[in-house]
Amino acid sequence: MELGVHDLVSKDPNKSTEEVYKETADFVQAIEQLNYKRYWFAEHHNAPNYASVSPELHVAHMAALTSRIRLGTGGTMIMHYSPLKIAENMKTLSGMAPGRIDIGIGRAPGSGPNEVMALAQGKPEGFDDLYDKIDVILDYLQDYKAPGIYGKTQAMPAVAHLHEPWLLGSSGQSAIQAAERGLGYSFAKFFGVETDLRVFTQYRQHFGPSRFFQNPKVMVGYQIVIADSQEEADYLAKPIELGHLAQAQGKLLDTTNPEDLKDVQMDAAGTNFIQEMYDNHYMIKGTPETVETVLAQEIETLGIDELIVYAPLYDTQARIASYRHLAKMFNKI
Repeated sequence: MELGVHDLVSKDPNKSTEEVYKETADFVQAIEQLNYKRYWFAEHHNAPNYASVSPELHVAHMAALTSRIRLGTGGTMIMHYSPLKIAENMKTLSGMAPGRIDIGIGRAPGSGPNEVMALAQGKPEGFDDLYDKIDVILDYLQDYKAPGIYGKTQAMPAVAHLHEPWLLGSSGQSAIQAAERGLGYSFAKFFGVETDLRVFTQYRQHFGPSRFFQNPKVMVGYQIVIADSQEEADYLAKPIELGHLAQAQGKLLDTTNPEDLKDVQMDAAGTNFIQEMYDNHYMIKGTPETVETVLAQEIETLGIDELIVYAPLYDTQARIASYRHLAKMFNKI
């Protein structure tokens, strides 16, 4: 079982962006020492609680600070950018970190309508179907001739290593599209999307080998908090839980410091909302033994090849400790 990190670069309102980026750099280097396979940065616009706006820049920064771990965009929100520019960015990164670059292909906006318009500069999307846009991006990455006007140029620079493209999604249709293109399929369960087991079955049934992947690869993302005791896990996870409640109400937390939030009480509706996330395994918390039991069930049920974990703990050392528990669980250290 391979392990990865999915990072939205969560930002506490009382921390500066500079502090958060420094903590992130320290964390990525610690994760590499724990022998995780990959680290992905998300793309979110005009979200005060997230500082990952341009994942490609984070990847370039971290490539200079690491030597082994794969780095990627999770994802690149392709509706906002031209296929040529996306491919050029990824090829440039591949030249900087050969054999270590992933592209997570996202079809969602990662923003609201105002941000979509600002990014598009008022222009309509050039593709009626974003899957056609994905095909052009893949052509550019492989140095194939793209269709139509896109075939009149090539994406530069020339690089020796292919990327690992993964399609991000949560529906059976996206799984089939990933399979038919020979891409990896990454399912972000931590977004609280109900899992239909047919998604993964359809992906495997329709998969065709490509230059990128010879065999189907299923990655599933969870929010996981692991600590030495259940009490500590509850304490550390409290800001994440309250953050989900606030987001559902269109609000932001004033702090993500667990010490400031430990005495906050949820009402019955909030308690039920969070419990449902744990019952459905969107979130998992507890001791290593507790978490291992849940993950073993998930891995067997869904046929998971890789786990990718998002755990935005306030304290960097507590965050590293949680990921260290997971690494030990799967014999990475």
